[in-house]
Amino acid sequence: MPIYEYRCLECGEVFSHLFLHSTDAAGQTQCSACGSDQTRRLISSFAIGGKADPGPGRAAWPTSWGDTNGGDPETLRYWRKRIEREARLEEKYPELRDRSPQAGGGEEATPAVSEHSHSHSHGEHHHHHHGHPTETASGDSEHA
Repeated sequence: MPIYEYRCLECGEVFSHLFLHSTDAAGQTQCSACGSDQTRRLISSFAIGGKADPGPGRAAWPTSWGDTNGGDPETLRYWRKRIEREARLEEKYPELRDRSPQAGGGEEATPAVSEHSHSHSHGEHHHHHHGHPTETASGDSEHA
């Protein structure tokens, strides 16, 4: 059942009309506002049915240094961009926060590692603060 958009040449009204069959659209359609049969079919925008896949939820986010392929820069960049993009969407649309089950039986997974521990070529082992955003208990982001 096609839906076509029309513009009335008399009053300028733009309206939609549902036809049972596409062959029914060949005749003239009356304006829904003024009743005139002086209408012209418009080129309609394309509609896509269904819904987008939200992708893996927070449960798929890295929770340890090992989950980032040992700190691989490309992997870290990917996750940082993805987490920041999701945070912006959740800020704009708060209802998205509850769209998927969270990791750890209701506990929120840590989206990014804010402290890193690794060895350098000189054999020294120590922690770094790299300024990654961490989430506070109130849900706000702050830099470590």
